[in-house]
Amino acid sequence: MATAIFPQTISPVDALWTLYLSQTKKVREAFRLRLLSEEQEQITKAQEAMMKESLTRAFDELHSGKVHPDAHKLFAE
Repeated sequence: MATAIFPQTISPVDALWTLYLSQTKKVREAFRLRLLSEEQEQITKAQEAMMKESLTRAFDELHSGKVHPDAHKLFAE
C-alpha cells in the first residue's frame, strides 16, 4: 500500500489543479471552454472600451476645431 506524503501547506492553485484533474474529461473540457469564452469576452470588452475612448476623443477634437479642416470631409458623407 502506497503512502502519500503531502506538504505542510498546499497552495490554492495546486489545490484547484488537483480538483480539476480529478474531474471527468467532459467536465474538464467544459471548464476549458468556459475559460476561453471568459478570456475572449475580456478582450472584446477591452477593444470596445478602446474604440469608445478613441471615438469620443476624435469627436471632441472635431467639435472643438482642433482637427485639420480636411478631416471634416470624413464625417460629411
